[in-house]
Amino acid sequence: MALDKSLLSRGPALVTYGDGTFYTNADILSRFGPVWNPVNTSMYGQVDKVLADRIYKVPLRLWGAWENLSVLFPGYAMAPQVGASIFGTTTPLVILARNGDQITYANAQITKLANLFLGADSDLFAADVEFTCILGNSSGTTMFNPEDANAYYTTATGQTYADSAFAKTNFKRVRFTGARSAVAGYTSAIPQREFQVSWELDARPLTCDGFGTVDFTIGQNVLQGACKCIPIQPTMAELEAQVAAQGVPLGALMSANVADLTLTGNGGSPVITLKSAGIAEHGYAFGIEPLRQGEITWTTTRGFTAGVPDAVASAA
Repeated sequence: MALDKSLLSRGPALVTYGDGTFYTNADILSRFGPVWNPVNTSMYGQVDKVLADRIYKVPLRLWGAWENLSVLFPGYAMAPQVGASIFGTTTPLVILARNGDQITYANAQITKLANLFLGADSDLFAADVEFTCILGNSSGTTMFNPEDANAYYTTATGQTYADSAFAKTNFKRVRFTGARSAVAGYTSAIPQREFQVSWELDARPLTCDGFGTVDFTIGQNVLQGACKCIPIQPTMAELEAQVAAQGVPLGALMSANVADLTLTGNGGSPVITLKSAGIAEHGYAFGIEPLRQGEITWTTTRGFTAGVPDAVASAA
């Protein structure tokens, strides 16, 4: 059999989703992973597998530009409501390669926010933003049947590639400072290294017999934001005044001593705010090189205004 080199398709791609165009600093790996459940018998053990569901994941490691913020940090995540639908709207995700190969997912939403490294010596995006793609809609809110053609995605070749959105000026790698309102020692704290921001979004699949996953729901853990760093500014006394290591009764709420943690890049951008953040962990280091103040971890708590839950975080 002769090898036809024209069949060796390859090359980078861009992603469009909603109003945003996304560029990555690593390859885009589109994962096709149907859910297969075993068919078991007492006599012969597992004899087959049955197709139970289809959920497709598209992780993207972004290249470091501070753009498309309303897409990357959607309202259902930053100001979550327990029990709310994540797939309340139908938004396609399109991967278009420079050679014209294209995959269009019919119904995609972000179910995992990108962790951040905030500092001049680090890439801005420390982890992938992950899109989850499920069964699409045939019209309005009526969903396809799983067996329908193109119910989840479509593929095409020979598409026209065009790009006018790339903006190198959106690249961000700057010095950051952190502030916790009027808290002594934290009004303008800087880290020895970068601020590391991580997110845990409680996105739970909603399944329907014969259709598989048809939505995701915000669970009771909503969005949890955390930030780690080795702070330079606070003294030991100022640090001890803010932690629950001593002098606080067991059973006390973290929210009894919290404040917004605002991380601001040099020049005023980016700005990431973890709302009602309290110190969950801290420590001290003793040695020739390490600073005395060890790594601190802040985590968010949920604030309320007149009985209405506040946002968990914001990005601008």
